[in-house]
Amino acid sequence: EGVEIQNENQTLASITFQNYFRLYEKLAGMTGTADTEAFEFSSIYKLDTIVVPTNRPMIRKDMPDLVYMTEKEKIGAIIEDIRERTAKGQPVLVGTISIEKSEVVSRELTKAGIDHKVLNAKF
Repeated sequence: EGVEIQNENQTLASITFQNYFRLYEKLAGMTGTADTEAFEFSSIYKLDTIVVPTNRPMIRKDMPDLVYMTEKEKIGAIIEDIRERTAKGQPVLVGTISIEKSEVVSRELTKAGIDHKVLNAKF
């Protein structure tokens, strides 16, 4: 169309997710974790949450949190847990709070000789 593409260099407006979603007359969604955030959905978005029962009995075991004195101890425990589970043929999915943390865990898994794949915003 003959329009020269230029890099944006100035933000003219911004809006929070909460305020953006409020612009819609109707809002709906589905997630497996909505019940734990029901208060937020209600207080921020004025939305009710409904729990749909599973079609099979729940086999997940919710365990208490484990607390470690140092980050190094925590990562070591994670690696050991992964080693034990993979030795039994159990697949393991590790979620981290950042790309950097996923890279730390990946480095330690590599050092431990544990085969793994990384899926994050970088890879």
